[in-house]
Amino acid sequence: MENSCSSHSRTVEITVLSAEDLRVDGRSVKKKAFAVVKLDPFNNRVTKVDAIGGSYPAWDEKLVIKLPMHVTFITLEVQCRTCSGSGDRLVGRATLLVSDFIGGYVPENHLNFLSYLLRDARGIRSGIINVSVRVKEGSGLGLLKSRYEYCSSSPSAQQKPVIGADAKKFNGLVAGIPPV
Repeated sequence: MENSCSSHSRTVEITVLSAEDLRVDGRSVKKKAFAVVKLDPFNNRVTKVDAIGGSYPAWDEKLVIKLPMHVTFITLEVQCRTCSGSGDRLVGRATLLVSDFIGGYVPENHLNFLSYLLRDARGIRSGIINVSVRVKEGSGLGLLKSRYEYCSSSPSAQQKPVIGADAKKFNGLVAGIPPV
């Protein structure tokens, strides 16, 4: 029997807004920068090339992806086209954690603006990337739904979560923020 959890995904809109202070080997990027959003080596989306933005490219491009429930991070890369035509060169990459925009008390369809430090292959700072992320409403992830509601057939998984001090009055689940 196939696990029904593996077939669940959510639709996520990632708008790649811009980048700042892009550098390759300590030198400012002159032109032809673009961004890549990667779920894995075989599943990625690419923005258009910004031919004139130099070290401060602006894309403002919305990329819609189906994000499987098991994915915990998305890789953001900025690359630039080389003048020699020998291929594309990595400027830097950052990791966008799914927990940065899903989970806790963040409702569906909430627009999150996030900025990440880019690092090159050697780990040296190479710029900043700015994105906005929104989980599309009705895409399989509710305000307080958890994976257990999708994956469990136990009676407790059918109960609705209760928030706050009144939780003692109910025989339901309690959603809270763990102490740090």
